[in-house]
Amino acid sequence: MAVARIEKVDPSGVVVQRAELGPDGNYHCLPSGNNVDTVYFKTLDEVADYLRTNAKAGVRMNPGWSKISRRIFIDGIAR
Repeated sequence: MAVARIEKVDPSGVVVQRAELGPDGNYHCLPSGNNVDTVYFKTLDEVADYLRTNAKAGVRMNPGWSKISRRIFIDGIAR
């Protein structure tokens, strides 16, 4: 089944940010400890696979287009 959403959830359970396509039509992921070497993906399925495989990696989320690497939930399930 295709991934529908990747979100950051705060400790109280409220969704505060969501992974969204960048202006170039890609999702932007980043390795652990790096904010420059972007890894681009076309689908949320690819992003989810990357985040699950790389436990400390992050993805840019809105609002704010910031790199998020903690409290990531994929279709409501903690990474």
